[in-house]
Amino acid sequence: MKTAGASALVAGVGGTTVVKARAAVPDVKIAVVYPLSGAFSRNGNLTLQGVKAAMGWVNDNGGIKSLGGAKLVPVIADSGSAVEGAANAMARVCGDSDILMACGCWASSLTLAATEVTERAGIPHFSISSADALHERGFKWGFYVSPPMSVYGDLGLANVIRLAREAGKPPKTAMVVGDNGASSRMFYESAKKYFLTAGIKVLGEETWPTGSLTDATPVMQKIKHLNPDIVPFSSLAISETQMCMMKRKELGIKAPFMYSGGYGADPSLRQIGAGFLEGTICYAAFFPHKLTPKEWIDRSLAQCKKEYSDEPWMGQELGFPWTMIPIMAQILERAGSRNRQTILKAGRELDIQNVPATRALPKQGITFDQNGRIAKKYQNLIVVQWQKGIPVTVYPPELALAKPVWET
Repeated sequence: MKTAGASALVAGVGGTTVVKARAAVPDVKIAVVYPLSGAFSRNGNLTLQGVKAAMGWVNDNGGIKSLGGAKLVPVIADSGSAVEGAANAMARVCGDSDILMACGCWASSLTLAATEVTERAGIPHFSISSADALHERGFKWGFYVSPPMSVYGDLGLANVIRLAREAGKPPKTAMVVGDNGASSRMFYESAKKYFLTAGIKVLGEETWPTGSLTDATPVMQKIKHLNPDIVPFSSLAISETQMCMMKRKELGIKAPFMYSGGYGADPSLRQIGAGFLEGTICYAAFFPHKLTPKEWIDRSLAQCKKEYSDEPWMGQELGFPWTMIPIMAQILERAGSRNRQTILKAGRELDIQNVPATRALPKQGITFDQNGRIAKKYQNLIVVQWQKGIPVTVYPPELALAKPVWET
């Protein structure tokens, strides 16, 4: 005898068969809140597909064994691309008392709002968002797996500038361009701080409110007029990046753009043309590299094709969840409990390296500092470059799939 959602234990007692139903192991519900509409919709939808693929991998490998093989189940909500939407969406899903963890909301400005909700509710919240403000608030329930934007100058720009100098083309001037989101603003500050020490003159700064760009002509014309040697660029909405790059091509701007994230290697940019993209560089907290399991890539692409789009490669957004979901599973495994305080404690005590759960991370390891940010010893960025029509990891050397080249 079997009952729906339960297994049966059969025992003989005094010649009589007694059937005892064993209740099915409850799922582990995780709030999954991303921008599925608005300016960040492509970013959010790709990330959601990656979350589903990563949860599927955990579930197919036995689930959370310390919880009887419990399966991870996403409870999904659309944050939209506005701060108010992120807070409201997180509040809706976290009204379910069975929610044990949360992840979201991609853009730092959205995550800042959503973590206000999870902090009050006492729910461990995992995010790839990189604004320093996230870990500087004194909150205790947030876990941030990406390095903060304040180190992007030293970990990102410095490696790119070194490449330019080795090629005999040291930049002397720069112009900072992009949206004014929380992480972008910190990136600009980090870049300008680095330029000051590197002797590179900043000619100007041009920004716009995130999600508001309708015409990239004025911004791109200013770049063409000032003619900087390089352009640190941070337009996190893929749709706005597309707009800027199309206008850049139209105006014939030659200055190399340095993207503050792997969104600059999104497959949708191929429409601009392989020749125009050749040599373009991005630095990111995640991009597929030499140690990325092929199974993870295959699962992500298959899941995305099934529910969203047929992607030619795993980019930053589709792959970002692999820096979170396996780590969250490890924490649940070590906690062995559905008590959120116990889960929080297990997260604070986690320190792992060179295990399957850390394969997506640049330094192959993770622990969190007292503020919930990935600790400095495990912080690094991956440098990605478009080569022959495809973006590939070119740094650090132990993860590189190709050697970097300096193109203008």
